[in-house]
Amino acid sequence: MATTVTLAEYLGRRLLQCGVAHVFGVPGDFNLTLLDHMATVDGLAWVGSPNELGAGYAADAYARSRGLAAIVTTYGVGELSALNAIAGSAAEDVPVVHIAGSPSTAAVATGRLVHHTLADGIFGRFTKAYAEVTVHQETVTAAHATDQIDAVLTAAMRHRRPAYLSIPQDLADLSVDAAPLSRPLTVSPAPSEAFRVRLAELLAGATRPVLVVGHLVARFGLGDTVLAAARAANIPIVTSIAAKGVIDESEPLHRGDYAGTMVDKRTASIVRTSDLVIELGTVNSDVLSGFFTHRPSDDQVVHLWTTTATIGHDTPVDVHFPDAVQALADLCANVRFSPVDDTHTATTASSAAVDDHAPLTQAALWTAVQEWLPSGTALIADTGTSFWGAMSLRLPEDTVFSGQPIWSSIGYALPAVLGQGLADPERRPVLVIGDGAAQMTVQELSTIAAAGLKPVVLLLNNNGYTIERALQSPDAAYNDVAEWDWANLVTALAGDKVDYHRAETAADLRHAFSATGDAFTLIEVILDKYDAPPLLRALAERNSGAPEEN
Repeated sequence: MATTVTLAEYLGRRLLQCGVAHVFGVPGDFNLTLLDHMATVDGLAWVGSPNELGAGYAADAYARSRGLAAIVTTYGVGELSALNAIAGSAAEDVPVVHIAGSPSTAAVATGRLVHHTLADGIFGRFTKAYAEVTVHQETVTAAHATDQIDAVLTAAMRHRRPAYLSIPQDLADLSVDAAPLSRPLTVSPAPSEAFRVRLAELLAGATRPVLVVGHLVARFGLGDTVLAAARAANIPIVTSIAAKGVIDESEPLHRGDYAGTMVDKRTASIVRTSDLVIELGTVNSDVLSGFFTHRPSDDQVVHLWTTTATIGHDTPVDVHFPDAVQALADLCANVRFSPVDDTHTATTASSAAVDDHAPLTQAALWTAVQEWLPSGTALIADTGTSFWGAMSLRLPEDTVFSGQPIWSSIGYALPAVLGQGLADPERRPVLVIGDGAAQMTVQELSTIAAAGLKPVVLLLNNNGYTIERALQSPDAAYNDVAEWDWANLVTALAGDKVDYHRAETAADLRHAFSATGDAFTLIEVILDKYDAPPLLRALAERNSGAPEEN
């Protein structure tokens, strides 16, 4: 091994060690030297996007699958374009490292008036902006470059949140010591014996415990560990709607999705009547809690977060989420709870009879999706009718589900197909997205096609923002979007790499599903602009009225 490498090569090799094989982004003059030298790292592929926002969304989805992702942008204009995506990663606990190529150290030292700045000689503004949405920030210096890179990557993996790395243009090819590369980065465990003892006491005194699985279980890849613990101790599981699919829905101990009383009153009852509730990485935001109808914290409610745990209203103790989950698994191996008569069948899409030749309705759409959706896929649903319709599905075996219910930025899911598909190429993405959301990030269809991915895309054309129509002022002009010719647009963006279908009836949709084969397929689904899935209507009612008691 060479005794020295360039800083850019060091970064690239560290990313590979952390499981990152693709780097997303957009080139710009301040990052070109960085990209040139990162390109020399075997096994690390560049994935360019039409804009930084799409690249950020793709990186987010990649990190959800791989445990880490990287996006490279240029200074100022590039990093600000990606800021919304990185903020979403922060809200959803996704470890994306944002690498910004920045002006040279000489330009900064002399306050030179350069482009991509406000032409006032001040260079720290955008780092301050990123400090608001990242868990760690570093601007590389010649003296501490490798330590700073390692600190950023370690922080992102430990906290499962974004981190920020600014690399000055003239330091990208800096010669640095390669020796640290022989020691892979590790996240030091933080066990807490006091937490383990207290949890053991609670388990010993419980008769009707329940595990509430949150999105952090997915972020840390601990679904199998949690399921093994539940099986060992015979503890029922409910999943936050941010963690749908983390536990196989055919699992006998899985009782359904939980968002207070909004999604399923039976899961709400299970949580309410349990004498020990262990919340594994949940966030009780307005939507995820069913507008605050979830069970509030009490002495029998345990919350595990990324680096802390809380029992009731006690002071949080320091314990890393994987260590806390492992402690739970160890304790569950030594207890066994009696079966509880709470037989539960998870909510499914409507199975009512469908008129194959009538105009498609939301009910008919989701019935057809339920009947067709293959196992082993990655179902990705954008915010709005897509997400709330998908929530009603009973997912087939070995199906990954992804959405953005906390940040809820429309347009996220289309670039997410790119990240998910590259991160887990054996699993076919299935995207459901509304026409309004798709108009935000549609350019990424070209990148998806260029990458050789072959998803199935359901584009729900309901003439605008149906989720906003459901919430307020359904006929307001601001809920309309310009009408696009999707058939010709798909051809313009991806040529003959995409098979286009138009579905106006259930028969059309079933025919399109049967014709998907293994090709990149886009199905334009024509729906009434006022029609909404039942759960979206429930969301709208909760949003506009007083919360229901749990």
